[in-house]
Amino acid sequence: MMTNELTLERVFSAPDLSSAPPQRVRFSPDGRCVTFLKPSSVDHQTLDLWRHDRATGTTERLIEASDLIEQGRVLSDAEKALRERRRISHGGITDYDWSPDSTALLFPLQGNLFVYHLADGRVERLTHSDTHETHVSFAPDGRHLAFAREQNLWVMSLDGENRARQLTTHGGGTVTVGVPEFIAQEEMHRFDGYWWSPDSRHIACFTVDESTVDVSVRYEIDADDFNVFEQRYPFTGTSNAHVTTQLVEVATGAMTDLPFVGDSSAYLARLAWRPDSSGLAVQTQSRDQRTLDLTEYRLHDATTIELLSETGDPWINLHDDLRFLSDGGWLWTSERDGNRHLYRYASPHAEPTQLTHGAWNVTGLLAVDEACGTAWFSGLRDSQLEQHVYAIHLAGGSPERLTAPGAWHDASVKISGGSDQKAQRGGILDTWSDAETPPQVGLLDLSGAEAGTLHANHADTPGHSLAGYGLPGTTRFGELQADDGQTLHWRALRPDGDGPHPAIVVVYGGPGVQRVTRSWQPPWTRYFLQRGYALFQLDNRGSGNRGMTFEAPIHRRLGECEVRDQVLGTEWLAAQDWVDADRIGVFGHSYGGYMTLLMMSRAPELYRAGVSVAPVTDWRLYDTHYTERYMGDPADNAEGYAASNVFSGLDTLSGALLVMHGMADDNVLFTHSTKLFKALQDRNKPFEIMTYPGSKHSLAERSVSIHRYGVIERFFARTLS
Repeated sequence: MMTNELTLERVFSAPDLSSAPPQRVRFSPDGRCVTFLKPSSVDHQTLDLWRHDRATGTTERLIEASDLIEQGRVLSDAEKALRERRRISHGGITDYDWSPDSTALLFPLQGNLFVYHLADGRVERLTHSDTHETHVSFAPDGRHLAFAREQNLWVMSLDGENRARQLTTHGGGTVTVGVPEFIAQEEMHRFDGYWWSPDSRHIACFTVDESTVDVSVRYEIDADDFNVFEQRYPFTGTSNAHVTTQLVEVATGAMTDLPFVGDSSAYLARLAWRPDSSGLAVQTQSRDQRTLDLTEYRLHDATTIELLSETGDPWINLHDDLRFLSDGGWLWTSERDGNRHLYRYASPHAEPTQLTHGAWNVTGLLAVDEACGTAWFSGLRDSQLEQHVYAIHLAGGSPERLTAPGAWHDASVKISGGSDQKAQRGGILDTWSDAETPPQVGLLDLSGAEAGTLHANHADTPGHSLAGYGLPGTTRFGELQADDGQTLHWRALRPDGDGPHPAIVVVYGGPGVQRVTRSWQPPWTRYFLQRGYALFQLDNRGSGNRGMTFEAPIHRRLGECEVRDQVLGTEWLAAQDWVDADRIGVFGHSYGGYMTLLMMSRAPELYRAGVSVAPVTDWRLYDTHYTERYMGDPADNAEGYAASNVFSGLDTLSGALLVMHGMADDNVLFTHSTKLFKALQDRNKPFEIMTYPGSKHSLAERSVSIHRYGVIERFFARTLS
């Protein structure tokens, strides 16, 4: 069957070849409708807000973002930083918040705040062009909203006059209130810096003072401009920001300092309120990340009590799985038995009841319904390659899988509530895909039965974005055994034709991430398949979702077992009769860029060419929380840091090398690549570079993506020919 030729312009243009699955899909609080963001039909980089009515099955666009966009308005530095940390590449409406009574939707746009009223379709602008607001949320009672502005917290009464009032005043200079610091966002994946009490009377917040963090001069080079930023970047082994905790009374602004502090000896990782607003709990993680304490502050007598303390070897992974129960107990996930599982605590320091068991991981606690005694969670119980939704009784028992096998499912769960079950409908929003099926969004009831479709997406449907392009190649999954006997999972995408084909090892390899899943792959992979390249991925030891035994071998010596596992996978790939063993390349971004350099240095006979994008080259140049979790303090592991950088192996690096980096990268600083350039030049090693003025770490802009993948494809066409 003849298919049209894909171009990169088409790959990164509208309509999306994966049929633009909805983003930020959420139930309304009453469960009667589902809202989501979807790219505009005119400009696929701009997101609009849509609603699906569960009763009628109708779907409509509520807000076209282009109608509200203010031409020429420049985003604040705070919003630019937030978008980069959350890897947001789209414009338009990128987030929103439901009012608790399900009558309105609050959303930020270009640093201003708007409310959409469902009753009459009216869009109300709440703030004006001379201010910039971020981190906006409704109060649980719906009568106020809070946001961050000018390094402080503000509240607004939704009484018709919509007057904003500054709630805190101690922000300014190096001090910011209610906005998480760089480390919290980038490495702890905490994007909140304040939390409403359920009764809406108080806000708990973190205050970040970055005066303790050393100033690093960072150069951002744009196409026609050059800026110097004094960024407070916490390099490994140096001081972190000083973070304190406050309790603010919304009505009066009265503020109480709470006894929770994050500094150079500890991190404030999470905060959560009890449902009755009687107390709040803070998770404090030690600097070496081997201890995690959960401590409650009780409002009625201003006392604290330790609820639990966990220790881990060699580290503890953070999670968002704390749920307080009405009986005073709580649910929690822990890796105490080697895999992440669900536990129920009855009281502080009591021995918990383990609800799930086995050599597999719970990946997230989704919802709890105490009335029916059920919890819903996501996990990998059926297959390491398939994430599913499960239900389990709070008293224990065997989990019940609720989602269809053979796919990867990302879901959210809303429980039913109130005396009128129809008034607050429950359900499961199931976003799923498999190797041959692009992302779909289905509606399930709480037992897993199908209850509707929000986004049907079958590539063989006439009129689909992929129609005419076909689905080139086939996908295979398999296993190999690492040198310690542990199982390594791989995925191979084989192009059409007998071959032998040139092959590209697409590597990430970093901790906390799983790449090999039964899920749809991005359209650029189809582009390379259509051009005759085989693509291969393997999850080496250290990768996420496998339990601590699988993760721990990387401790204090990054780039060792990961490279051995990737080399093992490449040797298997080279032995296949449909692969040309003399034409194998490697390509990776970020940690994958680091791995690309190591693989070309330590197994130069296997890789004819490599593309390293935004690579970490020296772990002493990366941040505290991430680096020290895996490497320890550089003062205590100087040998490990020296062995784990890329420079010690550059003498043996061979093959054609292309290095790419954004020249405004504030995560993996451009210094990593300039240091690499100098080291390669000193060794008289040939290499190519492609830099992107103004681009940050994700390199996600459409024009950059088209150019970047075009450069990569032409590089491999030339070097693997």
